[in-house]
Amino acid sequence: MVVSGMSKITLDKDKCVNCKRETLYSKETHVDFRLGYVEGAGQLCLDCYGTIYGLTPKLQGKEKLIKKIKESGEA
Repeated sequence: MVVSGMSKITLDKDKCVNCKRETLYSKETHVDFRLGYVEGAGQLCLDCYGTIYGLTPKLQGKEKLIKKIKESGEA
């Protein structure tokens, strides 16, 4: 897709170098402003980035949040 105007700006999304899914970032977004960009490899989607680097959310879902609050005695 191209936006009309003086310069051509492409709005195509970059693909994950691991799973080939579309990422959150336009191909025009500078690498300094992206999460999941690996120098020398390319852009990873956030799922692949988390899997490869062993990152897991501390709380996944409402049930875990409720359990954690109850265990801490804040409820």
